[in-house]
Amino acid sequence: TDGPFAETKEQLAGLYLLDARDLNEAIQMAARIPPAREGSIEVRPVRELNP
Repeated sequence: TDGPFAETKEQLAGLYLLDARDLNEAIQMAARIPPAREGSIEVRPVRELNP
């Protein structure tokens, strides 16, 4: 069988975790990542959870 991802068209190839002040800074930082020139970059917010 193909497993649970038989219909998947995309694969996660890696990730970067950036520390930015806001969304605009995060987008500017992501634009400088080399794969952004040839493919696509998805920017998502992450928030810290207090222990």
